[in-house]
Amino acid sequence: MYQNHGLYTHSMKPQIVLLCFFICFSIENTRGQNPIKLKNASFEADRPSCCSLPSEWVDLGVEDQTPPDIQPGFFQVLMQAQNGLNYIGLVVRENNTWEGLGQRLSDVLKKDSSYTFSLWLSRSNVYKSATRLSTELSNFNSPTILKIWGYNTKNKQEELLAESLPVSHSKWVRYEFVLNPTLTDYNELDLMAYYAPGYEKTNGNLLIDDCSSIVKIEGK
Repeated sequence: MYQNHGLYTHSMKPQIVLLCFFICFSIENTRGQNPIKLKNASFEADRPSCCSLPSEWVDLGVEDQTPPDIQPGFFQVLMQAQNGLNYIGLVVRENNTWEGLGQRLSDVLKKDSSYTFSLWLSRSNVYKSATRLSTELSNFNSPTILKIWGYNTKNKQEELLAESLPVSHSKWVRYEFVLNPTLTDYNELDLMAYYAPGYEKTNGNLLIDDCSSIVKIEGK
């Protein structure tokens, strides 16, 4: 009986290994893509600073214009952060320029997939600064919208993935989006302020805080 039992065990080993392989393969393929976590998702810094960026983010504005601001405390912006101590302030300008920032992702947004993403938006009633057109202080308080872009750093392809409704409120509101890449995969996410309809080429501001992870919608 002992020898028969040993022969039986030996003959079954290839089948057991094959079964284990299929089980592991099945688990791996039903697990789905892990959430993509943004680094420094609340735009924290050692201290607030005008015309500079928090760590992990890059400037996407026009070269001869100033970068975004780490708020609060500059240009008479006093609103408290939604999360942590800081948030980012973006402006749009009457000279047809606007500010934005972006980040390389730890994983790609896959073509023909769907993802959920949320963040908090607000507008400061006061955001006073000089402009290139005037040395007098202007109040950059027009409503704006947020545009979310996917960008592929290899083939330079970009795609508008979502945009917000006009942000005219002066309190933090959570905005939820579904991102649907259709042209290619994207390994960078870009956040851009832009003019709200009816406020083209005016001075406005957009405040952003507490970005969520980017989560793939299973089956899509």
